[in-house]
Amino acid sequence: MTSTAKTTARHALVTGGGSGVGRAIALALAGAGVNVTICGRREAALAEVGKESPR
Repeated sequence: MTSTAKTTARHALVTGGGSGVGRAIALALAGAGVNVTICGRREAALAEVGKESPR
């Protein structure tokens, strides 16, 4: 996450997490230590994001 903003959130739900902005948000939140649940239309794309996620 390039922002200096801190979060106290422990979990986030990201819709459209398989590509584009949703994917970027999901990965950034995971990188900040947030447990992320993603949903979207293409299961294969969601699985790839899950593999890339640092958490």
